[in-house]
Amino acid sequence: MEEESLTQIYHQRSQETLRIWRDPTTAKAYSGFYPENLKAIATGIQPALTQPISTLLAELREQVLDDPLADIMQPDHFHLTFLAITPSCYDQRHQPEGIEELTRIAAAHCLEKKLTVRELRLVALPNQLLIAGIADATDIARREAFWQALQHSGYAGLLKERYSGSARPPTFWHSTLLRYNAAVLPERLQQFFKARMNQRYGDITGTIQLRLVTYNWSQTAALS
Repeated sequence: MEEESLTQIYHQRSQETLRIWRDPTTAKAYSGFYPENLKAIATGIQPALTQPISTLLAELREQVLDDPLADIMQPDHFHLTFLAITPSCYDQRHQPEGIEELTRIAAAHCLEKKLTVRELRLVALPNQLLIAGIADATDIARREAFWQALQHSGYAGLLKERYSGSARPPTFWHSTLLRYNAAVLPERLQQFFKARMNQRYGDITGTIQLRLVTYNWSQTAALS
C-alpha cells in the first residue's frame, strides 16, 4: 500500500471518529474489549520506548488519572503487532496446538526480521487511541505472504475468527495506547487527541517474535 494511501486511511478513520464524538448517539453500543484472563498467539515487536512515545504516554496518564474506565498501556508493555494469529482463547487448561507447524511458517516469513514503523501518529477510534505509522513495502509484502501461508495451515480457522473472515491482513500498523470502557472517550480525552492529531512521534524498530500474549501484552511467553 502506498504511503500516501495509508496516511489518508488513518486521517479518514480519525475524521469518522470526530463525527461520532460530535453526535455520540451514532456510536456503536459498548460491548467490551478482549477478555483479560485469556491469551492469543501473535507476532510483533517490543521495541525500546523512544522519548517521544514515553512523553506521550506520560501526558496520557496525566489525563487518565484514576479513571476506572480507562485502560492505558504501561510503558514496559509497549509493543506493536505484526500480525495476530488467533483470538484470545488460551489459558492454563487450553494450550496452543500445532506449534511446530506455526513456528516453521513464521520462521520462513517473519521471525527475527527487523520491523520499522515510521511517522507514528495518533489515530482515534470512538473509544480508543492508537499509535499508528507507516511500514516499508518489504514488511507489507512480508505480512501478506505470512497471511497467505497461514491460510493453508492448521491455524486458518483461528486466523479467520480473529479477523472476522477478512480475506486480507489488517491495513493498520499500530498499537493501542488507550481503551476506554464506554461507547466513546470522555471530553477531556477527546481534547487530548484533537490537540495532538497532527503531531508525529518518530519511528520504532524491533525484531519480530512469535508470542503467546494477553490483549495488552502485559503477559507474554515465547512460542519459538
